[in-house]
Order: sequence, then structure tokens, then C-alpha cells
Amino acid sequence: MNWSQIAMGNFTYYYYSFAYFLDAMEKQNIDRIELWLAEPHLCLDDCSYAGMRQFSKMLRERNFKVCCVAPEQYQYPVNIASSDADTRKRSTNYFKKAIDLAAELEAPKVLVASGHCPQEENREEAFKRMKEVLTELAHNACFKGVQIVFEPMPRKIDLVRSAAEVKKILDEVGFYEGIRGMMDFDICLRQKDTPKKYMEILGKKNINHIHLNDGNPGGHLIPGEGVLPIKEALEELESTGYTDDISVEVTNSIYYEAPDAATEKILQFLRGLKMFK
Repeated sequence: MNWSQIAMGNFTYYYYSFAYFLDAMEKQNIDRIELWLAEPHLCLDDCSYAGMRQFSKMLRERNFKVCCVAPEQYQYPVNIASSDADTRKRSTNYFKKAIDLAAELEAPKVLVASGHCPQEENREEAFKRMKEVLTELAHNACFKGVQIVFEPMPRKIDLVRSAAEVKKILDEVGFYEGIRGMMDFDICLRQKDTPKKYMEILGKKNINHIHLNDGNPGGHLIPGEGVLPIKEALEELESTGYTDDISVEVTNSIYYEAPDAATEKILQFLRGLKMFK
């Protein structure tokens, strides 16, 4: 692995403008980003096609490359497995718009997370609904030259939480080139899904995105500030021959007031590893 695989997300800059985030990245000589879509940076629901083109022009003029578009779907009312047809339709259109934006930005990937259902509902029925939407999105992504990267989530109400459950999705929807799996360290390591285990379960060709973070577990902390074996996991990831994107996703609100200091700590951690020197 090497430094060219690293991308920084704008998640930590929630209390600042997107322009401030870009300025901060330029100061650190970072030109590859993962684009988190949410207020106060870019709310997908409020973005017109003209707005997409303007946003794309701004990033190109500043020589930023977007490795992945990550629409907010954890806090926002988005649920591709919902039993409510209107919610599913709105959520489907939300992700289709994210695919359109990714195509405009020439970003190769859009992150989609598992849907969820209340504890008392039938999970198998919810899984079927989620699979139908993912099939539609993967089909749409193929025509736009974009891939969906599918992420497990940690809550009990989430339908896909482990590598084995991601594999089930890819087995049923993965006949489309438009969908692959991804690994989030904080989510997966707490499930004992190590990089090697992930590769063994999904297959190397089915993983092309990593979220790098730490946890207690949980919390999406700066690597090295939690209890997870992050250095060992990165070494294990390197041993698998992984060559795709490693995006830093630090989302904990304890960093929101001083994101530049958080960025410094993140980069210091990475530069302290032999693989990224």
C-alpha cells in the first residue's frame, strides 16, 4: 500500500464551510477526498443539476479528485428497506441523484448503506425490499459509469452488519458490475471481521473501498485514539495485496470544533506507519 491510496473525508468539518475544508486540505497537500453529502456542505435534496455542475467545476478548478460520494443516510430519513412505499421511493431517488452527482464529478463510487427496520418487523421481508432497491440502483449505476460500494452498519435495527451479510447481498445483486463491498474499520473490527477474513468471505475483487477510523469500539475516532488494533489491521490489509482507496472517516463530534488539529493528528498517525512513508 502507499500514500496515493489515502483520501480524506469532510466529515470532521461539520462546523465549518466546505470551502474551509478544501482550504485546509490544500494546506496539507491533500488532493483526494471522499465527499460526504450533508448540510452544511452539500445537501443532496437541495442540489439542482446546475448546482452539480457548478460544484464539479469548483473542485476541478482546485484540482481535487473525489474518490467516493457518501450521501448522508445514517441521520437523514433515508431507508431503502422501509415498509412504507413512499419512503422507499424517495430513498431510491435520493441515491439515484447521488449517482448522477458522482458521474458529474467523475467520482467512481457512491456509498450506500444497509436499510433498517424496527425490531418488531419481519427482517426477511425488509431484506427483500432492500435487495430490490439495491438491484435498481446497481443497474442505474452501471449506465452512469459508477459503482455502488455497500457498507454494513452497526445498529441492531440495521439489516446488514457483518461481512457474511454483505456477501449475501453481493451473491444476490453482485451480478451487476455496479456494486461492490467495502470495509469500515470501526464497524467491522468490533464484529471480529478482520481484513483477511473480509477478503476471504467476499473475495478480493469485491472490496474496493476502506473507511479508516478507530473506536472504543464505536465512535469513529482518529486512528490510534481508540481501543481497536488499527496498526495491526492495516498491516494485515497490506498483506492481502489491497490496492484500492483508503478513506479517513472520522465523524465523532469531539473533533468538530478543531478539525484542523484532528487532521494533523490523522496525518501524523499515517506518516508514522512504514507503509505510508
